[in-house]
Amino acid sequence: MATADVPHVSRVRATEASLRLAFQMFVADPQWLIPSMIAPVVFGLVAFELFQGAGPDFLTYAILGAGMMSMWGQTLYGSGWAIGQDREFGTLEPTVQSPTPYVYVVLGRVLWNVVSGLAGGGIVYLVVLAVAGAPPALPDPLGFVALFLFVMLTLAAVGILFSAAWVYTRYSGFIQNVGEFAFYVGTGCMFPVVILPFWTNPIALVFPPTWALDALRYLAIPGYVGFAWGFWPDLLGAVATTVVYVAVAGAIFRRVELHVLAKGNLSDY
Repeated sequence: MATADVPHVSRVRATEASLRLAFQMFVADPQWLIPSMIAPVVFGLVAFELFQGAGPDFLTYAILGAGMMSMWGQTLYGSGWAIGQDREFGTLEPTVQSPTPYVYVVLGRVLWNVVSGLAGGGIVYLVVLAVAGAPPALPDPLGFVALFLFVMLTLAAVGILFSAAWVYTRYSGFIQNVGEFAFYVGTGCMFPVVILPFWTNPIALVFPPTWALDALRYLAIPGYVGFAWGFWPDLLGAVATTVVYVAVAGAIFRRVELHVLAKGNLSDY
């Protein structure tokens, strides 16, 4: 029985150790505080000042937009670095060849990215709340919190897939820098996707957060008009695309592991 438990224990320990190391590296490198916790607060305050008095729900829009900017940015950058750091330090091949599947090492890093992004979103909320003097009106606060946590799960799924895909390119940093604001806009982090040109909608719907964020706005903002199919299809679409992302990421990581076991390195990429 103990032997059968070893793989599970190994995976949990690897994830915990990876998460702990990611936290220590975050603390040791303060530059991450700017995109994940400082810049979103600035954007949130600017949005609040620009649209103050624009309507009963402007505060919810400002907090959601700036908070998701923090979480999405941390997921995008942190996930690219989740693989890049091993490639740069020369630890990618040895880590992939360890008994524990590499995806659990990356999972710990992505989980930290989600946690730090959530902390940034919390800071945005508190700062904007202090300036506004009152919390936003939420019809279903408990449902909002539950769905917000699910949005974090969709971000983690995207992060895991990006981490897997970055193994096959040496241009992950370039893609991140070019794509950061495109992702902010294209997934509806800053404002609803439906106000963009119609041809962008099919592209946006490829990403799980697009569905989840639209559902979150339906839940949090009375009278919100997003995708025509409404809240429940949004939620179903978010679940389905998240499952697909996790499955594809798992398949890519498995392919990476087989490649390293066969050739001993990833110098081809």
